[in-house]
Amino acid sequence: MKEDKKKQQPDSFLSQELIDETQVQIPIGYEVVNKYPLLPPFSYVNILYNSEKSNYLYFVDEVRLSAQEKQIFQSLYNLLQESLESINEKSANLNFDEQLNTILKENEKLFLANSNTSIEKVKYYLKRDVSGFNIIDPLMHDINIEDISCSGTENPIYVWHRSYDSIPTNIEFGSEEKLNAFVSRIVFRAGKHVSAAFPIADLALQGNHRISVLYQKEITPKGSSFTIRKFKEDPYTIIDLIKFGTINVEIAAYLWMLVEAKMSFIVIGPTGSGKTTLLNAITGLVHPDYKIFSVEDVSEININHENWFTLISRTGFGLEGEGEIGLYALLKAGMRHRPDYIAVGEIRGEEAYVMFQAMATGHAGLCTMHADSLESAIKRLQQKPMDIPPAYVSLMNCALVVKRVKESSGQSSRRVVTTSEILSAGSSHSAFTWSPKGDHFTADLQESVLFKRINESTGIEFNEILEEYRKRIEILKWMAEQDIRDYKKVSDIVGKYYRDPKSVMSQIELGV
Repeated sequence: MKEDKKKQQPDSFLSQELIDETQVQIPIGYEVVNKYPLLPPFSYVNILYNSEKSNYLYFVDEVRLSAQEKQIFQSLYNLLQESLESINEKSANLNFDEQLNTILKENEKLFLANSNTSIEKVKYYLKRDVSGFNIIDPLMHDINIEDISCSGTENPIYVWHRSYDSIPTNIEFGSEEKLNAFVSRIVFRAGKHVSAAFPIADLALQGNHRISVLYQKEITPKGSSFTIRKFKEDPYTIIDLIKFGTINVEIAAYLWMLVEAKMSFIVIGPTGSGKTTLLNAITGLVHPDYKIFSVEDVSEININHENWFTLISRTGFGLEGEGEIGLYALLKAGMRHRPDYIAVGEIRGEEAYVMFQAMATGHAGLCTMHADSLESAIKRLQQKPMDIPPAYVSLMNCALVVKRVKESSGQSSRRVVTTSEILSAGSSHSAFTWSPKGDHFTADLQESVLFKRINESTGIEFNEILEEYRKRIEILKWMAEQDIRDYKKVSDIVGKYYRDPKSVMSQIELGV
């Protein structure tokens, strides 16, 4: 037992040493209003507030390397480069941590004089700079950050924080050379190319994050810039959206009813309003036996569904753009797979016409679109390059308009401001409307055209449809109360209810 305690001591001391070394001087005029770990014990964040300027600052606090540790860093960095140059089949299968530990073991005598603390600090920086995201790596570990943007070397990097909205950080690229090198490396690692000839790139990073790049000063006077939209590994579910207040249980149950009836949905909203998040949550309500076919420019749709095909568009090669495969071609190919649901990450071109043609032949559709209201979305649909005939507009059964709104506390949140049933190109019925005064949703389902359509197609009486609707409200309330929000668990319960509704209802009644 004594030996075990001795073995445990170095780790605890190491953590404490590293935590102590992250204590830095807070800028004058600011006070800490929040602090939490990013990658403990190496990096933390302090949310600072300046009462005089009434602004927040996202202050990253990392362990610092001493002069001796910087030498160790350079030595290990050189050894890593040599190992990559002489890579073999065995080492090719090792991940970065394994590769680094192997090098340390092979060159153990070189680093015997250094403490465990120093080695761990150097390992953190090597992983950050070589396999991570360099100086912005701490930001990538913050689950509260939605996007990261850099507008050049003259300004600090900004983040969009779920609690504090858009705020500057204490991180910035010190020179154009460093920023250009970072952008080039990130794009190269994603298997793409960016240069003075092709200065615009939009691609997926490791972890499925999305980055949009403008390279050098070809089209931006301030030099290279980028925006990273972070991808959540554990996607938000319909239960999360209920808890956030984006929708309520009544809207969620309504959407569930429509999904089962294979109705089509369009999620409308401005940039960053949460359109794809809402689309993901709706796909989580699809029957597990249905086939879903998703088409995107960059992978963002993430659902727990076995019978799911996902296709990503491809840019062309060379000046002529030969070999390009766009959403239009992917959608045409998807029709041959006979999907029950077609999900398009965002419609903005001729692929919209193919999608509406597919809905006209009996396929159900799910898509997002940039617009500030249903009226403006319908106008966009009927203009070039989408060119949807007015008679086809009503094939999109339900439209949800989601927006960022300000709460009384001053923080921003998302709300589905209208849930509309599309009757024609010029008319719709608002099934649910959000009221900013009191922050609540108003329902009008007695006049629901889509519920009546379910009644006509299935023969189920309207009162029975409303009774089934109430059951689903009960299920969703129970899941929210039990904090069942993991997308796999939500999908399992939804699937079980489709197959054996009585057992699910009996479980809820018994409180299981």
